[in-house]
Amino acid sequence: MTTITLQLTLLHYLKKEAIEKVPVWQMINYPIEEIASRAEEISKRLTDLGVVSSTYDGFSTVGGGSLPDQTLPTKLIAIEPPYAVEDFAKRLRLSSPPLLGRIEGNRFVIDPRTIMPSLDRTVIKIIQNTLI
Repeated sequence: MTTITLQLTLLHYLKKEAIEKVPVWQMINYPIEEIASRAEEISKRLTDLGVVSSTYDGFSTVGGGSLPDQTLPTKLIAIEPPYAVEDFAKRLRLSSPPLLGRIEGNRFVIDPRTIMPSLDRTVIKIIQNTLI
């Protein structure tokens, strides 16, 4: 599977279609306006479900190896769970599918740039199920 995946990825580069077909390049190229819109919509839907959430401006770290210390502007979603944020983060990691983010103070933070738009509803559902 690894060899096939690598081969397909390399073919996208050879065909000059990496920006359209390779997920990391899609994420790097998302317009900030689209990310902000998605963040606001996710936060609104979470708030409608009784989840304490908000959005704020931040930065996405692009990567280590080939792009060290490179960042891009983004709009982050902050969630304040009704119990310890560490427990909330652990429950999200153990959910199926898992949801990863970071902890900042008493908030769990998600960067929509790192989530494919087709998964926005799934993210909301995972958070909702974790808080039940």
